[in-house]
Amino acid sequence: GLDLAFASAGIEARPGQPASLESAAWAKAGGMSLADHCATPVGPESLAGAAWVIGMTRSHAASFKSRFGGRYAGGLGVLGASCVDLAGRDHSPAAEEVADPYGGTAEQYGIACEQIARLLAEWEPCFRGLAVRKELEK
Repeated sequence: GLDLAFASAGIEARPGQPASLESAAWAKAGGMSLADHCATPVGPESLAGAAWVIGMTRSHAASFKSRFGGRYAGGLGVLGASCVDLAGRDHSPAAEEVADPYGGTAEQYGIACEQIARLLAEWEPCFRGLAVRKELEK
């Protein structure tokens, strides 16, 4: 496995809100639990030590950049454009986007879950590179 930590935070997250029932059901089907999950807004605490911030859409990345760009030194990406750092770019390249299923049907959550898993797999080379650099820094 990779010696990396992954976390979730949202631009519009309401602190402390539990995972939706649909998210919890899909996580359980995948052998995971969201029982202890609480929504976390993006902010200085959630960004501390983060090597990358990866948005589900280009608008998520643009919103993050406008709010935190000058105060965040890590990479900024879009899930559908693996390993492309948008931090120093004026625009985002075309990328597959993940529709936020929040408030949607169980089917919409399933589509998003499968899409996120597939797109995260495309980021694996980037994550492996981070793990190697982290190991070399020890």
